[in-house]
Amino acid sequence: MADPSELLSVLVALEFVVMSVVVLLLVPLDVALPVIPLLVVFLLALQLYRS
Repeated sequence: MADPSELLSVLVALEFVVMSVVVLLLVPLDVALPVIPLLVVFLLALQLYRS
């Protein structure tokens, strides 16, 4: 089983990814553009954690 702090980190990253996708869908792209690089970083981190 995963360490509790590790699980909390994964949940925070997942929450950021979900909220970023919602923001990208709801606001204009030029406003949400600064969120995209961090979204990609968290997506890659979650993918590496999964594998």
